[in-house]
Amino acid sequence: MVNVGNRSGRPRAGEERLSREAILLAALRIVDAEGIDALTMRRLAATLKVNPMSLYHHLPNKAAVLAGLAELVFAELELPDPGDSVPWDEQLKDAARAYRNGLRAHPNLALQVLSDPAAVSNVVVVTMEPFYRALDRAGLAPRQIFEAANTLIDFIHGFSLGETSVRGETFELAPDLLAQVRALPEDKAPTLTRIVNELGPDGLAYDFDSGFESGLSTLVAGFAR
Repeated sequence: MVNVGNRSGRPRAGEERLSREAILLAALRIVDAEGIDALTMRRLAATLKVNPMSLYHHLPNKAAVLAGLAELVFAELELPDPGDSVPWDEQLKDAARAYRNGLRAHPNLALQVLSDPAAVSNVVVVTMEPFYRALDRAGLAPRQIFEAANTLIDFIHGFSLGETSVRGETFELAPDLLAQVRALPEDKAPTLTRIVNELGPDGLAYDFDSGFESGLSTLVAGFAR
């Protein structure tokens, strides 16, 4: 007697609506809420209320899911070409801000992406094109464009790692830094001691948005020279 309820060719309830995009969106919700470690194929299937084996028709393993998540998030960073209506330096800053915001919107995924560059290999062209386009309009030579773009991306990655690890809009350096500096001998780091004391507790609160803009402006000014 044939058990028609278990026929391999018939999808279970809900599986007929399963798609790669639906799987990735569910995976992104898990990662955003609980982190990379919480994401498993079994957990993903339970969230979607489908048989775990049905996921493998769309994404063969967790590595493929992570690569798909990177593609999903980074594809949003593709900026339209504004042409000559926007100065090249503003185009470059806009690209950098969009890249940072993409990482900041999904901090748990950002840590995975930044520690595993292979996960974004398929979307590098999408994310890097606005940087290359702006630098090319600045009149830089090909080697200068390549090195400038990589330098800027490295800055964003490093900044994002620090920002993600803190998970806040500001980073309080005081009072620990004040106490450590004031405990130094008088002849040890006199310039640091003077500046830290002049800034005081309020001046030592680090604002990530302000810090990012300051670093970005410094780099772009250097490219312009």
